[in-house]
Amino acid sequence: MIKSFIASVFAFSILNAVPIAVQNPNMLEDTFSLYALDAQVRQKPIQAAGFFAELYKQTSKKEYLYQSLRMLEQSNDLKSLSKQTAAELKKFPEDEILKRFEIIVLLKEGNFAEASQKALVLSEKNQKAPDHLLYAEARLKLTDYSGALSALKKAYALNFDETTAERIALIQYAQQGEKSEAIQFLKDHIGAHGNSQALGKRLGSLYADSGALDDAAVIYEQTFDDFKDPAAAEEAMKIYLYQKDFSKMTTLLEKSQLNDPLLLDLYVRVKAFDKASALAQKLYEREDNPLYLAQSSVFRYEGAANRNDPKVIEGVIEGLKKANKELEEPLYLNYLGYLMIDHDINVTEGMGYVRKALEKQPDSPFYIDSLAWGHYKLNECVEALRLMKRVESMIGSDEQEVKDHLNAIEKCKTKEKINDFR
Repeated sequence: MIKSFIASVFAFSILNAVPIAVQNPNMLEDTFSLYALDAQVRQKPIQAAGFFAELYKQTSKKEYLYQSLRMLEQSNDLKSLSKQTAAELKKFPEDEILKRFEIIVLLKEGNFAEASQKALVLSEKNQKAPDHLLYAEARLKLTDYSGALSALKKAYALNFDETTAERIALIQYAQQGEKSEAIQFLKDHIGAHGNSQALGKRLGSLYADSGALDDAAVIYEQTFDDFKDPAAAEEAMKIYLYQKDFSKMTTLLEKSQLNDPLLLDLYVRVKAFDKASALAQKLYEREDNPLYLAQSSVFRYEGAANRNDPKVIEGVIEGLKKANKELEEPLYLNYLGYLMIDHDINVTEGMGYVRKALEKQPDSPFYIDSLAWGHYKLNECVEALRLMKRVESMIGSDEQEVKDHLNAIEKCKTKEKINDFR
C-alpha cells in the first residue's frame, strides 16, 4: 500500500515534468515521511535514518531529528550517531533528548564512568524516568547494584512501568540477595497495577527458584488464565507433574488444551472412560491416526453403563474394525476378537482377529485365553481346555477372568466326557 502510493506520487510528478517541491512544498515532507515509514517497516534503519535526516533538514522539525537518531541507534551505527548528536548539541546544548543520545553513545562505547556522570547530572536536574533509567544502566555497567537499584526505584515511582519493576526485582533477588523482598515487590506491583505475561512468569520463576512451588504454580496458572500464554501453562504443568498432582494437571490441561495426549492418559488413569473416549475421537478426527480411533472405541466400551447394549457393542466393533485395517496392533486385534467372541457375534470371525494378534505375539497368555474362549463358545472343549492349561502354566489362575474361564471350560470338558460315555 505504501509502495504503490509512493509510486503513484512519483509517476504523477514525472508525467507533469514538474519537481515535487515546486508543485506543493508539503508533498516533499509527505513523500519522505512515507519513504521513512516504508524503510522502518522493511527493517532498514539506516535508510530510515537518512530519510528522517532529510526531513529534518527540509523542515527543521526536531521530531525528525530524534527519529533519525533513534534509527542510527537501532542500526548500531555509533560513528554516525555520535557525530550527528555532537553536531546538534553544539546548536542546542540544553536539549535533554540530545543529551540522552549522548549518554547512550557513551554507554555503547564503553565509557561507563563518563556516561554515569552525565546521566546523574541530567537525572538530578530533570527528575524524569528516562534519565533515571540511563543512570541506572551506567551504574549496572559499573557493577554498582545499589546505585542502579536506587535509580530504578526513582524511575518506577514516576510511572510504575512493568519493565522497570521486573528489573528492580531481578537485581534485588539475584544481586542483592533480597529474595523475599523481590518477590513481595513484584507481588505488590501485580496487585496494584495488574498482571502481565512477563511479570507473571517472572514472579513464578522467583517463587519456584526459592522453593515456593505452590505459589509458583498459582501465579503461572493465573497468568495463563489472564493471557492464554501457553508458556505459563507449561511451567505450571511441570510443577504439578513434579508434585504428582494429577487432579490439577487434568484441570489445567482441560482448559489450556496444551497436551491432549497427556490429558487422555490422565483420563484413563482415573478411569474417566467417557471423557477418554470423546477426547480420543477428537484426536482421531484432528490427526487421522487410527490408534486414537481404536482407543476411542475401547474406552467407549469400558465406560458404558450397559456393556450388553447392542448399539454400544455395534459401534465399538465398527470402530475397531476400521482402526485395525490400518493399525494391525495385536492389543486392539485381540480386543476386537474377544469382544465378538464374548458377545457371540460371529465367534469364528472373532477368533480370526485373535489369531492375527497371536501371529505378532504368539506367547501372550491373554491372547491365548481369548482363543480358548472362542473354542469354548464353539463347544470345542478339549482344545479350549488345552489352551487354558497353557495359560494357567504361564500366569497362574489368580486372575478372576482366568479363573472363570477355567471353571467354565472344565465343566464343558466334563459334560463332553459324559456325553462320549453315553
